[in-house]
Amino acid sequence: MSYMFISRLGKKEKKEIKSIFFDLDDTLIDHKKAQNKAIMDMWSHFPAVQHLADPKVFAQAYAGVNDDLWKKYRDGDVDKLKLKQLRMELTFGKVGVTLDDWREADQVYMDYYKRYWEWMDDARESVVALSEHYDIGIMTNGFTEIQEEKFRFFSLHRYAKHLIISEEAGYLKPDSRIFEYSAGKAGYESREMLYIGDSYTSDILGGSESGWKTAWYCPEEHTDPARAEADIQFSHFSELTDYLTTPN
Repeated sequence: MSYMFISRLGKKEKKEIKSIFFDLDDTLIDHKKAQNKAIMDMWSHFPAVQHLADPKVFAQAYAGVNDDLWKKYRDGDVDKLKLKQLRMELTFGKVGVTLDDWREADQVYMDYYKRYWEWMDDARESVVALSEHYDIGIMTNGFTEIQEEKFRFFSLHRYAKHLIISEEAGYLKPDSRIFEYSAGKAGYESREMLYIGDSYTSDILGGSESGWKTAWYCPEEHTDPARAEADIQFSHFSELTDYLTTPN
């Protein structure tokens, strides 16, 4: 099987890299798969939803509501508690169900979600291998309690010296201030930092506009020459690891 790998870094630029930070969700761990399976389990958990909606319709409702609310959270239009509340009430409302207790639904979702956490293909091996050559960190958007639980579950503290969560930093990607905050924590200049992530907007544009080098994880092997801000584009971690651990 062949993989897509593109590097626009020159030898000097590659040699400058001293610290590598990873995105967490859908870069190191398969958030989308866990989320989709959790939503399917929620559909089975609530009889009222089963009677009124197809599971795929329910999943699509959740995904749309969740994406919209995270944009509002990033822009300061809703706070953490309101996001959690509206995420459940609006999702259920879209399929014609009125919730008596949104907190119960939120807990049900989180209990199912945690059952399905798993690494992306070869991501763990990449983190382990790269930690022997570089100063490793994680920078993730999300709520502190759930992201810290993921750090513990995947033992990321064993390999990453710096674990940065947007709620603690006070800024969400792609805000350049969270990249500045993370570079400061790591103790390196921006040009010495490489950020690896799956989101073109949050990870690649955010990192590039902050002066970091960036590696865009594209597991479905899509590429867009117009999106040249990414210094590296790759579809499989093994190729990225080989590239970054091979001397110039």
